[in-house]
Amino acid sequence: MSNPVNLQVWDGAVNLRDLGGLPLEDGEVTVRGRVWRSGAPEPMTATGWAEAIDDGLTTVVDLRNPAEVKQAHDLMPDAGRPREVATHHTPTEDPGDPHFLETCGPWLDHPRSYAPNIAMYPHLFAGVFRAIADAPGPVLVHCAAGRDRTGMITALLLSLTGVEHQAIAQDYERAFRGTTHRGGGVAYDVERGAWVQHRGETWTARQLDERVGERRAALLEWLADLDPVAYLRYAGLDQARITSLRTLLR
Repeated sequence: MSNPVNLQVWDGAVNLRDLGGLPLEDGEVTVRGRVWRSGAPEPMTATGWAEAIDDGLTTVVDLRNPAEVKQAHDLMPDAGRPREVATHHTPTEDPGDPHFLETCGPWLDHPRSYAPNIAMYPHLFAGVFRAIADAPGPVLVHCAAGRDRTGMITALLLSLTGVEHQAIAQDYERAFRGTTHRGGGVAYDVERGAWVQHRGETWTARQLDERVGERRAALLEWLADLDPVAYLRYAGLDQARITSLRTLLR
């Protein structure tokens, strides 16, 4: 199995990677320059945005919640983002939903949250995939760190495309390792039952390997049980959009 690192360089971008070059089950590979994944793009410079536009970027799909977006913009105005790049705010969760917090709160940085998350909010996931399907050209999908919400969406897309499950897991691992630590910002404190400011947590190499191993296993288990076409139909996506998404990276 060939799964290149596929790093992309846009000045200031965090945890950025092109989803092209991943092996498909039919022996082909995904096409480059169609979909990128990353962490929050606020640190990108004007040069970085110009590089993204040169690469064809037309659309940004932001998976963060409104409070996260506001906090990020308060800390970094994001003045370099050009107007010709459309941004769609399509969160994948309701951070005030007690059921979500009870079920997914302990696993917000773990693929164990994926199955209950997509089950709770099919309408939100439909919004994400409509934004991707309706984009007039190449798309950037991101959350805050570019790890789990982004990983959940891109895993769904890659599974729909027919990418080998091990390659999807490897792509997730690279994104997880791309952060090297649990970043600071707003985080859910399970013991207090509240969203709090988190300063971040640096992991040793051994701790990182352990976290990667258990997350890869959970992701592969989720993928084995996932029928992406059936899920997107259940979420309300029409067949034309599903077909568009299935061929987007082909």
